[in-house]
Amino acid sequence: MDIVKHNMGWIEVIVGPMFSGKSEELIRRLRRAEIARQRVQIFKPAIDERYSATEIVSHSGLGIRSDNISKASEILEKIDPRTEVIGIDEGQFLGEPLVEEATKLANMGKRVIIAGLDTDYLGRPFVPMPTLLAIAEEITKLLAICMRCGNPAVHTQRLVASEDLIVVGAGGMYEARCRRCFDANLAHEKSMQSESKQTPAQRLAARSTGS
Repeated sequence: MDIVKHNMGWIEVIVGPMFSGKSEELIRRLRRAEIARQRVQIFKPAIDERYSATEIVSHSGLGIRSDNISKASEILEKIDPRTEVIGIDEGQFLGEPLVEEATKLANMGKRVIIAGLDTDYLGRPFVPMPTLLAIAEEITKLLAICMRCGNPAVHTQRLVASEDLIVVGAGGMYEARCRRCFDANLAHEKSMQSESKQTPAQRLAARSTGS
């Protein structure tokens, strides 16, 4: 990024499919800020406990301590006024309110760095990331490697039977896929197959509990 005047805030967004290195890039930028002796605070959604409950951890094992939040508005509640750089991982889990919170922080003169999935398991834009991409000063789109054919991958393929928008998981539950190998209907087909194997009583119990 070009040199900016003192006290000017801005938003940086890092997007891509799973296994593309988003969290690793976020951690790299935050480490550099710490080395420069800038005051840094880091947040991640409490729902994401795949590798650690108290750290942002990349799939390659890099980690950096973070605070858990359940909703985007908690960021402003927890921010130290002296903080200069704010890191947010898995932004897609925080919903549309993250856009307003990130804008407020940038307007306060903070450097805000957000990492997240830009598309969901069906290949659709994953709210709120498209809006964040539109208002950010800097955008980085990372590619993974398709786990089927080795081509550049832009999609996250869900491998488990679920049609819920948010299903937290990693290897074994998701794969990076290229445009050609991605199958948006796979999770739906697996859900139908799973339901067809249930007894009538099991299907009724599942519907009554909303699962």
